[in-house]
Order: sequence, then C-alpha cells, then structure tokens
Amino acid sequence: MYRAAAATLSPAPEPGLRTLPLRLAMAVRQEFGPGEHGIDVPDLHRYFTDLTRGHDLGYRNERMAEVRGNTFISMARDVLTGRLSGERIDLAIVAHAAPEFDPRLSAPVNLTAVLPGEPLVFSVSGHGVLAAFSALRVAAGYMRRHGYERVLVLVMDQGSTPYDTPARTGDAATALLFERDGGPSVQVGTVSAMAPADVPAALAALVRAAPMPDTVVTGSGLAGTDHWPTAVSAPDGYPCTGLWAPLADGTVSAPVLLADHDPRHRELGVCVLTGSS
Repeated sequence: MYRAAAATLSPAPEPGLRTLPLRLAMAVRQEFGPGEHGIDVPDLHRYFTDLTRGHDLGYRNERMAEVRGNTFISMARDVLTGRLSGERIDLAIVAHAAPEFDPRLSAPVNLTAVLPGEPLVFSVSGHGVLAAFSALRVAAGYMRRHGYERVLVLVMDQGSTPYDTPARTGDAATALLFERDGGPSVQVGTVSAMAPADVPAALAALVRAAPMPDTVVTGSGLAGTDHWPTAVSAPDGYPCTGLWAPLADGTVSAPVLLADHDPRHRELGVCVLTGSS
C-alpha cells in the first residue's frame, strides 16, 4: 500500500548513465491508423474551452464533432495482446508528451485492473519528447527500492486533438518490458540546460566510462544536426515512440545508443543497450 505524505525535494541525480537493475526482455511498437473514439459531449466542450483559453491553440467547438482518435487504453491493449505471459507485472509506467485526448479516461486505472498481478501503475508526462527517458529513470528507482522483478514501460504518441497543434503527430505505442533474466543491459541518463550544439560533448561525458556503441539512433530533436552522419533516424511524426522504432522492428540491436534532444526543455536523453539482444 502507498500512503501520501508531504512532498520533499529529492537531490539532483548524479551525472552519468545509471544502469537499470533489470534487463530489457521485450521491445515492441505499433502504429495506428485513424481511430473511432469520439469526444463530442457538452461537458468536454466547456472543458476544452477553459483548457485552451489564453494559450493560442486554435480551439474550435465544431471540431469536437469531427475529431476521432485512438485512446491510450486501446493502443496499450493492442500492442500488448499476446505478448505478455500471465506472470506478475510489479510496476507499469505510461509515458507520453501529449495528454490523453479524452480526459474522461485513465490508462493507468485501466491497466491496474487488466495487467497480471494488479501492479502499481502511473503516468509520466510534462517532459516533452524525453518522457520515456524520465519513465526509465523513475522505473530504475522503483526497481532498486522494491526489488521488482518485472516492470513495463509504455510510451505513447497521440495526435488527435480538438485544437490546432504545431506539428502533426501520429498514433503509436511502444512497450518496453524489463525482467531479471532479460536480454540487453540498459543504462539511461539525461542532461539539463543543453543546447543542440553542446550535445556531442555532453554525450561523450555521459559515456566516458565505456566505449560508445557503433550503432546510434537519433530522435526528432537531433534531426539535421549532423552530429552522427551514419546514425539511424527515428521516423517523423512520432516524437515519443519514434526513437524506439528501429529497436522494436529489428533494424538495430544491442549494442546501440539511443539519443534525443528536447529543444523546448533544453534537455538531452541517452539510453545505451549492451550485452545480448
């Protein structure tokens, strides 16, 4: 049982990459076409009007009748169907940049009931395109403190909104499953206050304790920087899940380094997989 208490400030994370206690046992990803879930109800008209007021997001009431999408719940169900055994999941984290477009739904509440073992489930958001890196760091802490044996991280992209967005985002879900006897070892780290030009030096500092893998995958935040001319680029239109696509579809395998940069938050995220795939 978890009991709420007064918030306390945690110390800043130590520099460098942190090794997850569990190993990567599964990486799968699925893209989705247009969804069928609608949100044209009076209460949500008022909700989105209040939500977007003053933020120049181009909200239009009539668009509520048009918008259809794939919910986090439905995408999580589809990407996991037939891929999990009945063994207990100790912890599941849903990581996303854009919020669930239907605020009446909660993927964590649903997953708590349907995943084996009724695990602790919560979301990580507000970290932009690096939400998955934050989720991995949080998961690592829970693994260490509680001795968890099986942890699931679900990364979501969702592009359906009743308001205008700067860039078109597709719908996709990535599932990363970690187990004691999994495959590659995983290290993860982030660096704050980072401009794109400073990425190579910061990356060198992060991986100074071990040689950098020859294979590099770069996300949308590093597109066009020419830091790694031979790097595998993540597919466009999937800010959170795209980085993991080459790993999930078998284009790359460990040892591999995955890196992305969030220009809005000026933060660099790095994940290194080593050992057996």
